Amino acid sequence: MGSLVVLIGLLIMPMCICMTMSHAPNAIAPNGFDNPQTTVVIINDLGGSLPLRYHCKSKDDDLGDQTMPPRGSWFFQFKPSVFGNTQFYCSFSWGNELHYFDIYRQDRDRLFAKFGCRRCEWKIHKNGACKLNKDNGMFDVCLPWN
Repeated sequence: MGSLVVLIGLLIMPMCICMTMSHAPNAIAPNGFDNPQTTVVIINDLGGSLPLRYHCKSKDDDLGDQTMPPRGSWFFQFKPSVFGNTQFYCSFSWGNELHYFDIYRQDRDRLFAKFGCRRCEWKIHKNGACKLNKDNGMFDVCLPWN
């Protein structure tokens, strides 16, 4: 009789856990395991009439060579890895210049980081990239080229 009670308990417990989890599908996990779709926006802020040539990719996805007009923008979307290792990097070129930049690094840009984002907006300048600071609405989180 005692083993029957244990067996029934072992069968009921997983069902209760599944039912509880199904009632909170949109809850954000405090430990960073949330996996929302993320959008990265790139804006050509080189100044003048310079077009921006760029090529972005991750270890799994190659987004191809593209050209953006002055003051133009482009975006891509993805779901970050639940393991926290998603990274997209881009080459940026204009004139005789060629630079590389990690446009999305999950350890830096994940939703719970200081300047984390679900929509990560970057302005590309000649000296590096500046990210939109959601706290003040300015592109003042500036990082140098890799």
